[in-house]
This record gives sequence, structure tokens and C-alpha cells, in this order.
Amino acid sequence: MSAIRDLATDLAARSDARLRDLLAARPDLVLPPVPDFAALAARASTRVSVQRALENLSEPELDVLTAVQLSTHGDTGQSTTAAWLRSDIKGSTVKVLDGFLAHLHALALLRRAPAPPEAPAADQNRRFYLPVASLTEALGPYPAGLGREITLLVRLLPGYAKQLPAAIDRLRKLGLEVGEAPTADAAAAVLHEVVSTPAGWEALLALAPDRTRDLLGKFSVSAVGASPLSAEDPSSPIHWLLAHGLLARLDASHVELPRAVGRAARGHSIIEQLRCDPPVPELRTIRNSLRDNAAHSAVAETLRLVTDLVVTVEASPITTLRSGGVGVREIRRLADALRVDTEQAAWLVELAALAGLLVLDVDTSRWRVEPGTLWLAQDRVEQWHRLVTTWLDAQRAPSLVGTQLTAGATVNALAAEANRPDAPHLRSRMLAALAYLSSNTSGHPIDGSMSAVLQVRDVVEWLTWSQPRLQRRFARLVPGMLTEASHLGLMGSGALTELGALTAAGKHDDAAAVLRGALPAPLRHFMLQADLTAVAPGYLEPEVATELALLSTPEGQGPASIYRFSAESLRRAFDDGQDASTILAFLARHSATDVPQPLKYLVDDTASRYGRLRVGRASSYVRSDDDAALSALLTDPRAAALGLVQLAPTVVISQASGPELAAVLRDLGYAPALEGSALPSKPGRSGTTGGPGSVTAASSRVTLNPWVLSSEDISNQVAVLRGAGVTPADGMSTTESDTLLGLETLRKAIRLRRPVRLGFADSQGNSTRQVLVPLSVSGGRVRVIDPGNEVEKVVSIHRIMDVELLSIDEGAATDA
Repeated sequence: MSAIRDLATDLAARSDARLRDLLAARPDLVLPPVPDFAALAARASTRVSVQRALENLSEPELDVLTAVQLSTHGDTGQSTTAAWLRSDIKGSTVKVLDGFLAHLHALALLRRAPAPPEAPAADQNRRFYLPVASLTEALGPYPAGLGREITLLVRLLPGYAKQLPAAIDRLRKLGLEVGEAPTADAAAAVLHEVVSTPAGWEALLALAPDRTRDLLGKFSVSAVGASPLSAEDPSSPIHWLLAHGLLARLDASHVELPRAVGRAARGHSIIEQLRCDPPVPELRTIRNSLRDNAAHSAVAETLRLVTDLVVTVEASPITTLRSGGVGVREIRRLADALRVDTEQAAWLVELAALAGLLVLDVDTSRWRVEPGTLWLAQDRVEQWHRLVTTWLDAQRAPSLVGTQLTAGATVNALAAEANRPDAPHLRSRMLAALAYLSSNTSGHPIDGSMSAVLQVRDVVEWLTWSQPRLQRRFARLVPGMLTEASHLGLMGSGALTELGALTAAGKHDDAAAVLRGALPAPLRHFMLQADLTAVAPGYLEPEVATELALLSTPEGQGPASIYRFSAESLRRAFDDGQDASTILAFLARHSATDVPQPLKYLVDDTASRYGRLRVGRASSYVRSDDDAALSALLTDPRAAALGLVQLAPTVVISQASGPELAAVLRDLGYAPALEGSALPSKPGRSGTTGGPGSVTAASSRVTLNPWVLSSEDISNQVAVLRGAGVTPADGMSTTESDTLLGLETLRKAIRLRRPVRLGFADSQGNSTRQVLVPLSVSGGRVRVIDPGNEVEKVVSIHRIMDVELLSIDEGAATDA
């Protein structure tokens, strides 16, 4: 019977509550919706969906599922129970395994199976399980670090198949009681039988050289090892294992330990130790006051640096590379301006872009400050909340900036190579791990005034236990994310802060309230000094800080900010429309000291020289030797929209473009001539915007995760499955589920080496039905061989109408 149909029957027998739990845990099964249980089972059996479900399993859950896969056989109906699995998983009990099997069954990774006839009477009432059909592909070629089956290696490795009968003969000559093995398949069966029993395995090892057990122990993590062909020693254990078929040579440098041999080397088990509980790290402690001081200082420093970055970029936008991103030279310029290292400068640029403070100007291919940004007007708590929320949801990993790619290139800041769609999930999992490890300190009593200091390796190890399939991602990204969390105050001196705990729980408003109560109140005063500087002894209110930054240039860093006045900085205020009296009034109002005389002289002197030369904007001009005509034009009310200004008796400028100015003048009855830049440009002369490798602002924006279902969506889908609802038009069709059922039959035929009766449409559209032997399925095509004509052909999957599995005898009779 089909495994997909069996799974559909299993799903249909579940209660509505259990179906809702399944769809909530695996939302991809009904995105888009499915019409019936057959379609649901077909989608749950696809390799992609199973792989996604495996990523959410913990280490013990994955170990149990792997043991089920290696101890069952779906084609023959060989199932297993918790009692039978106990011998394959060391450190387990039937009660514990029953719980894991029930959970895996609830996730539709296992299906219920009838008790086999050969099962003892005592086991007939136990729950038997079989895995979904695609689990073998999803787990990969080396599940649990074990190699492939001996029979499969015989099929794939001609050299191993050729030497295996001779290896069995050598074992017989050494005195081992083994049967005859004239063929490779027979030799594979004999070798499997010998190593699968404790007595046969011990008798085999008794004939092996010394240190053979130690060598086999090195294959406990991976079934593939290095073994140069030129380095073989006839007396070495590896040479003996190769000569007697216990190792298969893959190429000149690598060997593989067959699955049965690997299980025997582990004491005839699949999992050497089941770790039901997460690892408990060795913890140090820190006082909460020291933790909070470090976190709040980091928050204040990050906000100050982001503000300085905004001011710096507003004065000089960030240039991008042709290949995309911001180059090292530009990052070094920003680092010098902010007085930080290049790594921190890259992080600040990424953070500012994520928060929308910096945007990419497509006309100039430069990152500039977002027009109308409210950053400088927001208080520190609002600024922190903006940075944290965008960091949590950002589908980028700023810590990848500066790392090497596989091609040898370096990841640049704001480049597409730092995009990681899984980054929000990893940050969420990291914060959950920090919260769990900080609150579960069994064996390490911590009172309310102390906090646990967490090491990076401890966090990565706990995350790996909770989701072992994501181990590489955790190892690469979590260390950098922990550093970023420290910059944002979520951690302080290596310990999770109250801000971090509330953020991990999704209580962002509560976290903002805690920060508001922890940070000192903003100041409205500063101290002016005779050396033309102002010292702010703390955080200034946004409007005071904005005005002071307009009048002066920030310099220095630390808790006390220093601002220096100069003629250049004062000219910015005059350009903003201020005058000497308003500037001096602001300084007198907010200074804790009298305004120094040198500063007054500087303001008055700069004001007296300001405006001797005036600069305005003009897009076009009109010149004429007829003074009367120009005077009439200036007084014509119909020309008021042109913004005409007379600069000389014969010259008038306008804010309108040359073609627009000429068109209006012609409407007024004049006949102007176009000259210079006012002439229309020829086609193809306009400049291009951006380059082939220019970065788009979307590269640093966040997108919504599509794998989310509401309770209403789940209820509607359950109603459709029960026949009480209507499937949406964009749902999965019955044809799609039939295609998956056909693919399942083809893969089963390939595993069993059996022919199929294939109905398909040929290139002319004619229906054809033939008995063929499938060889492989990949890339939307099926490679088959016609046994009657001994001709190999390729059939597109979309042309297949039906597949019927035949026995070898039926195929031979059809050919005859």
C-alpha cells in the first residue's frame, strides 16, 4: 500500500484538536490550502516540508526519529515500537521513548502501523510506527553519523563489489564460520549477518590487528574518513579492515564505514547516548548593579554614536561600490570621524540603515540621511526602541561584514551578501536561550542581587541541543548577535539584563519603561568656556542638543560631550535663518555660566561678515538690450509664477527651466531664442542612475515571514478537510497530490529494482502505456530503460498520467 495513502488515513483518524496542533506546528502544510487528507499527506511527505520540520526538532527528538528510520523498512512494512527501540538507543527507557514517539507522530513525521504478524503476543497491543516516505532523503546519506548499507555500497562502488567475495573468503580462511559468497550480493548478506550479532562481531575483532577498536572509535562522529592510498601499511588496522570488506574505499583519499559495521562498533546501537535534558553550563555570577551599569552605558554610547553618524552622513553621504555595498575605505573614513574601529563603524552603518535613518539615493548611488527623519527630535528611549525593534526583525546579519566568502571575497557593509532571511528566527532563539539559561541555574544558586554570566560557547551548545540541524548557523551567527545585543543593552557584562528578558518575552513597551526609569533625566543646560567650547555634563534634551549641534561642532567622546564654536559652525545657523541676537539669547538661556566675551565677539564678527556675497538658485535667464521690454516683463502679472529677479539692467533670472521659460514667454507674445544649456538635449545624453552592482534600499529592509497561520485560517482548513468548508481557488489541486503519489511509486520501484507500467503522453500528445524500469528521478524528469528493447529514455514528469508498480515476474511476463 502507498505510504502517502496510509498517512492520509492516519491524519483523517485524528481529532480536530490534534489537527489544529499539527497545522500550527507545520503551517507550510496548508500554505496554500489543501482540499483533502490525501493532499495534506502528500505535502507532509515532501522532502522540503520534512526538512523544515526537522529543523525544529531537539537533539533527543531527532535521535529517536533517526533511530526509527534506521530500524524500519517502509517497503516491507517492518515497523518498530518504543520497546524495540530501547536496544538501539542507549540511556533510554520505554516510557521516555513513548513520549518522543507520540510527539513525532503528532508532527506527522511518523504514522501508525499495524503490528507485524511475527511480533510476539506481548507486543501485539503496542503502538507500532513507520516514518514518512521522504525521511531518508531529508536526513541525508549519513544519519546519526552512520554510513550507507552494505548492499547499497555494493551497487554504487564497483571496486568494493568486486573485492567483497574475496574478503569473505579471507575471513573463512582465518577460521571465521561464514557461508559461501560467490557473488557480491551474497557476500554483502553474509558480512551483514556476521557483524549484526554480538558473537559474530567479537569473533571478527579477535582476528583483527591491535588498535582496530580505537580506529573504529574514530568513526563515531562521521562514517567517512581520510585514508591516502599511498600511505597504506599491510600491518595497519585500516589495511586489514579494507582487505576484509569492513571498510569501503570511496576514492584515493577517503573510506566509508558501512552502516552495519558502524552499529556494531557502537555496541550494536544507533544512538550511543540519549540526552533528554539540555546541557547545563558552568556559570559565573555578576552583581546586577554592575550588569546594569555596563548595559546602560552601552545603550548611551550606541545612541550617541548613531547620532554622530547621522550628523556625519548628513554632511557627507556614504559612497557605494560598483559591486554593491560600502567599501573599506569609506568605512575607515566614518570610523575616523566617529573615533571607533572599522568593525564598530560597519555595525553602526548597518544599524542606521536597518532603522531607516539612512536611505540609498538611486540618482547618486550614495547612502544619505532620510529626509524628515525624527531621530534628533526623539528622546533616548524612543531612539533605543526604534533600534531594537528593527534589529530584531531585520533579515540581515551585520556581523557577517568583513568575513570571507567561499570565493575569497569579503562581505561589505550594506551589501546583499549580508542578507539572511533566517536572522530574525536566530535572534529570537538566541534570546530564548539566554532567558532559559539565566533562569534555570540548577546547581548554581543565585540570589536576586546576582545574575548568571553566559559564555558564547554555552549559548551555542544549548541552541545546538534545541535545534541540531541549525548548528552551523548558530556557530557562525550567534557570537556576532550576542555582541550586537550587548551594544543595545540586552546584555551587560555577559549577563542577560532586565531589558533583554523583557525583550525576549516580547514586552517592548515594558522594556522601554524600565530604560526610561534607569537613564538619568535629560539636561537643559551646558557650560560655556572661554576657549570657545561648550561642555554638556550629561544627556541634553533633544531640542537643546539639536540647536547646540547646529551652532557648534561636536568633538570628543565620553559621558561629557564637548562642542566647539567656530565661524564655520555659526554660518550654518545663519544659513538656517538665525541672527546674532537669537544665537546669543539661546546661549544665555541654556548656559550655566555667563556667555564668555570671546564667544560674543565671534558671533558678532561672523554676523557682520555674513551676507556680503549672496547665493541663490536660478535655472534659466533672460538677457536683452531692450531695457523697456525687460521692465514690462517684470511687471507683467502673468509672469509672476516664473520667479523673475532682475540682476542687472539687461539680465533677468528665473527659477523655471529654460524650455518652460521660453514656452511662457511665447504665450505672452514674445519670441525668445534658446541658447547654451537651455537647448534641448539629444536622445541618449542624459546620465544613468546607479550601476550594475548598486545596492537598493530594499537590501536592508525587513520582509514579513509568510509561514504564519491565524487561528481562523486553521479552523477553516480543518473544516475543509472534514468536508464542511470550501477550498480556496489557489489551493492545492488533486492533480498535484496524484503527481506526488506517482513519484512515490517511482522511487519505490527504484529502491526495489522493479518495473512499472507507465502511462504517459508522448511528444505528439498520444497516450502511451509501457512497462519500463525506472533508474532515477531528478530535475522534473524520470530516467527509465525499456527492458524489451534495452533502450534508455527520459520521460518528463508532467507527461506522466499514471504509474503502476509491477513485480519482477509480471514485468517479465509482459515482455514475453
